[in-house]
Amino acid sequence: MYMMDWLQAMPKAELHLHLDGGLRVETALDLAEKSGWRDFAHPLSYRQMRQKMVVKGTLSSQRELLDYFQIPGLLLQTEDALCRATYELLEDKAADGVRYCEIRWAPLLHTRRGLSVRRVVEAVLAGRQKAARLLGVHSRLIVVGMRGMAPRDNLDMLEEVRAYRRRGIAAADLAGVEEDHPDPLDQLAYFHRARELGLGVTFHCGETAQSIRYLEKAVERIRPRRVAHGAVAAADAALCALLRKRRVTLDLCPTSNIQAGLYPDYPSFPLERLYRSGVPVSISTDDPVLSDVTLTGEYSAVLSAGGLKPDQLWSCNLHALRAGFMGYYEKQALLREFQRWRSQNPPQNPVE
Repeated sequence: MYMMDWLQAMPKAELHLHLDGGLRVETALDLAEKSGWRDFAHPLSYRQMRQKMVVKGTLSSQRELLDYFQIPGLLLQTEDALCRATYELLEDKAADGVRYCEIRWAPLLHTRRGLSVRRVVEAVLAGRQKAARLLGVHSRLIVVGMRGMAPRDNLDMLEEVRAYRRRGIAAADLAGVEEDHPDPLDQLAYFHRARELGLGVTFHCGETAQSIRYLEKAVERIRPRRVAHGAVAAADAALCALLRKRRVTLDLCPTSNIQAGLYPDYPSFPLERLYRSGVPVSISTDDPVLSDVTLTGEYSAVLSAGGLKPDQLWSCNLHALRAGFMGYYEKQALLREFQRWRSQNPPQNPVE
């Protein structure tokens, strides 16, 4: 079996995946047409829509990368759009061999046209349930508080979603422009409340070179199970030791960080250094449409960079499943499925 075939066929787990960053360009066009192009100066062709939604080349910063979320933010403001986008994202993941994934999104960003937080959540849950029924893909949802919002707003959002914890809402995250609000501890009450509600805790940190200054204290005080990104930790031996000690998984997204200008290329991305130092890591796409990458493509890029070997990549993939915010019995069943596949499918050829 050739390496790309092996990667494609591999049952995969993906933990760092944004709903709005996975909106299909075709779906964006359809939603815009159905709205009468209400939020646009004029209708766009497929090529024009793609140019506005898909990153090409290297950008200057995380802030510039986040500008590509503008169109999904405009269009994902109805229950039908949110349900459809969720289902289609899971459909795309299933087609790429992803058996378990976690989709994260900020409910408050989808209330601009009158939806309540609960209606936003129920729409996404409906898309997830449809995918489970028709595609058999396993998934969980992560609600995201925003760095730039008042702590009270993020806390209120948590209270609205607490009723859905046993219906697929598994964890709480914090995201947004790090340059403007670099310290996750500014929202410490949000993480405490999430833990009180029985939600897993993670947060975004490490999408700027400066964020390493905040990461160690945030890991100490917030006590997350996982950190979204965090590759910059490779430059700090003490921080790596802390991550190992606390068994905090870094949900890394090489392509996204390279596009944001944090690293120049895949060989420079410190995945191998973190892996060999014993820091728990998983690999994800972050925003598959925005970054124009599948998880198979992400894995292939990592192998082609010459860092990890196929068995080490498989180890990262298996760890992603173990680190997922899901129940014990579901996790054990999937682990058996993954391990059974691996025993029957050893990699035999170099990357081609």
